[in-house]
Parts: sequence; structure tokens; C-alpha cells
Amino acid sequence: MRMGRQGVAVICVAAAFSARAAAQDTTAVAVDTAVVTDTVIASADTSPAVTDTRMRGGSSFHASPLLPEDHWAVRAAWRAEALGLTRFLPAQRAVPRAEVARALAEAAANASSPSLRALATGWEARFVEEFPEYGLANRASGPVTLLGGQAAAGVDDASGRVGAVIGYQINRQDPRPLPDVSAARVSLLGGVALPWASASAEGAYRGGEAVLRQWDVAVGAGPFQLSVGRAPVGYGYGRTGGIVYSDPDALPRIELQTTRPFRLPSLLRYLGPVTLHTFAGPVNDPARHPTNPDLWGLRAAMQPHPRVTLAINRGSMFGGDAEPVTAGRVLRMLVGVVHSRFENQILSLEGRYRLPTETVVPATLYVEWGADDAAGALDEEPARIIGLFLPALPGVPNAALGAEYTYFKHACCGHGVWYTSATFRGNWAVHDRPLGHPLGGEGAEYAAYVQGDALDARLRLDARAFLRDRSDYSLHIPRYNGGNLYTPTRTGRSEGGRLDAAFRLFPRAEARARWQLEHGDWGTEHSLQATFAWLF
Repeated sequence: MRMGRQGVAVICVAAAFSARAAAQDTTAVAVDTAVVTDTVIASADTSPAVTDTRMRGGSSFHASPLLPEDHWAVRAAWRAEALGLTRFLPAQRAVPRAEVARALAEAAANASSPSLRALATGWEARFVEEFPEYGLANRASGPVTLLGGQAAAGVDDASGRVGAVIGYQINRQDPRPLPDVSAARVSLLGGVALPWASASAEGAYRGGEAVLRQWDVAVGAGPFQLSVGRAPVGYGYGRTGGIVYSDPDALPRIELQTTRPFRLPSLLRYLGPVTLHTFAGPVNDPARHPTNPDLWGLRAAMQPHPRVTLAINRGSMFGGDAEPVTAGRVLRMLVGVVHSRFENQILSLEGRYRLPTETVVPATLYVEWGADDAAGALDEEPARIIGLFLPALPGVPNAALGAEYTYFKHACCGHGVWYTSATFRGNWAVHDRPLGHPLGGEGAEYAAYVQGDALDARLRLDARAFLRDRSDYSLHIPRYNGGNLYTPTRTGRSEGGRLDAAFRLFPRAEARARWQLEHGDWGTEHSLQATFAWLF
């Protein structure tokens, strides 16, 4: 990976130094289990029989590959946390397999009602089918374990897509159409692990082109994991996306993160369990970013109470050919000093509260509030995501429901336009996809989403619908000449949604489909992915 050596060294040393005092902390975290009763989850379900799909008592892995935030098991772990069945506090949106395994096993052990037990043990069984290394039938040969993988084949079809804006102010170019896609695809995912290290890779072949989609080599010690490779990065609890990073295509990066919460020493222990994540790596998109800048991110989260989570998220695009990376510039960026010719920073603060409403319906309220690169923008030109998540519905414990509101204020008060930069002409986007929220900045989005599990979690459905209103207000003000990353091409209202469906046909075979649609006065964007996967 191309990156200023001083920048990488300073970032990694600073992150390691901040975590050093807790590197050996293995504090157990208590779980608030008495939160959902049969008053809400009333059912005559019984637990499914679990034989060799049970998880072992504990994971011996200190490092493991990441699962993307839209993987069904990560969504299941978040539901279990919202039900009070586990203390799930991942360092970022993409979560190590070992931490997801722990959360699902804990949820199955803590579920008290028959309906919850059936749901949680179904998650546990499906997870071990997919990743046998966490089950009783784990495949180890001495210290080396073969990790769960898959061979998949399918088709991709997409039309009506556009790329995010390139340029700012007088150099701004309208969003450009992207080529349609209609092709067969095959892919292969696999990996191996030692107790303290893991390596994984996924390759794909489509339309006559072979690509290494992602790869990752990780080493772990205590609650920390150091990784290098190409993998997803995302911050924030919001289901539609985060303000800073929204888990776009896998990024090349060096990454340090906690794989489980730890407690800080002395008086700081009252902050509760803490998780940390930081990464740095090249943008690696010369067509969009010809000056070859780098990316950096940091997320720190804490739970001062089992029901309350607080977090801070930061991201920066920095360096490049115009302003060389030096130790001094990087250190000023890390502490939040703005130097617009060297970096473009985005910040957000986050809070999540699991409401004490279990006797009626379990619910979690969450808020993310952010600013783009300027003092005073948190209150004068903020972005905000506000959501409510119901992890189980009365009488329908297998279903979850949520709603989310997103708003990015137009440029004002001397601040810049969201997700744009005069220094980095490619803006806050990589490979034509926004690094931040998929709305693209200035405007609003109203969304609702639903999850469902049936047949012992063999059938899984995840759907969302949205109404978007992208603004071009700032585009018509000469001082700014900015607006949303997709205006003027997609100015105004649009509606659409996404549906993910998967059916575990039998323990080693799964059929999946993902359908997305957005329609406005400008036209229609559509995509479909259909996949058959063989798990091994």
C-alpha cells in the first residue's frame, strides 16, 4: 500500500500507546439478562435440537476475519444486544467472527423464554454451520484451523447508476453515469487460523475480470487485533449508514482494534467497557483522487451503563501530493487541528439507549450528530441520524422493526458543503461510492426497516424502504457552489428500498438474493444479485 511512512508510523504508535495500559485487561462484562419477558414474547415455541452445531464453551481465537455489517450474523448479534441477551459492543461496523460467535452463544445461553430460546439457538446453529471452527466439529490440525469458507456462483444486474460528484465550486462536474452490469459471477472465500493469528481472502471472477475483493492478515493479543489488508471499515449504529464511514467497498488499510471490550484503569474504569478502532491506508483511486491522498479513522465507544452507549467517530482524508505527510501535520490532525490544505476531517458523536420498556416492547433509541471539517459546524451546519429499533414485536418474536431519520443541513455560516473538499477534488468518495452516508450529504431521508427469521433461522428476510429528498440549495449560491454529491442529476425526491433474502437449504447450501431500487423524476436505479453458495 502506498502511504507516507511517517504518517503510518505516527498513527499506529499513537493508537498503540493509548491502548497499552489496557492490553492485558480481560475484565469480564456482566450481561443484563432480565430485560425481555413472556409478557411481550408470548409463544409456544420450543428450542430446536442442537447437536454438532453447538458452539464450544469459548473461542480460543485471539484474531479472526471480519464479517461485514450487513452479514446476517452481525444483524442477529445486534438484535440480541437490543434484547438484553448479550453485551455486544464491537469496535466498528465490520465485526471479527470470534466476537459475533461469542455474542450469539451468550444470547442462546441467556434466553429465558421459550420463544427467545428458539430464536437465539437457531442463530447459534446457523452460525456454526457457516463457520465450523466455532463448533464442536471444528477442523483443527495441530495449531492450524481451517476457517469456514464458501464457493458461490450467481448473477449481477444493475442499471441507472451514477457516480458521486468530482470537483468543487468552479471545478465541480455533474455526476456521471456508470456502466450497466449484467454478468455471471463466481467467487471463493477461505482462510486459516492459529490461536493468535488468521489469514483470509475472497476472490471473484465476473465479466472476464478476476479481482481480489478482500484479504486480511490479523494477529491478536488479549483484547487487541492488528490487521493489514483490504477489508470493510464503517462507523455508527445507523442502519441506513453512518455520517463518517458507512462500510463502502473494502478499503486497503492497516487497522488496530479491540476484539472485545476492556476497562481503563483507575478512575477511568467508571466509563465502563470501552472499545477502540483506528486505521490508516491509501485512497487508491487515481481516477477520482489524482493527488493520491490517504484515509484515517478513529472510533472510541464506551458503556457507562448496560443500557447506555456513547461514542465518538472521526475520519480524515489527508496528505497527497500537494501537502506532504509529516509527523507534525499528522499529530495536529489527530488532536483535531484543522489545516484544510492538508486534510478534510469529519466528526460525529453518538449515543444509544436501550429503553426500560421491556414489559410492553423492547426498544433502543439512537442518535448520531456530526460536522464536516470546521469549528462551530456541530451546531450551525450539523448532520444527524435519529432512529428507533424494536428487536422483537409483541406476539411475533421472530420479527424486528425500526425507523430512521437522516438530515444534512445545507451550507451556511461560512462552513463548507458536506462531503466536498477544495483540496481533494474526488471529495468524500472512493470508486464512485460515498465514504459517508449513501444519501450523499445535503438533504433528508426517512427510512423504515424490518428483519425476520423463520424455520429456526434458516429463512432470513431483511427489508428497508426509504424516501429521500436531495437538496441543491448550496449549488445555487456562488460562494459554495456545492450541494449534495448527487445533485443536480438527482435533485429532489425519490423513493426506493432494498430486500435481502436468504434460505439455508441444508447445512452446507444457501440461496441468497438482494434487490435494490430507487426511483425519482430523474429516472430509476435498479440492481439485483442472486447467489447460490456452498459452505465448507
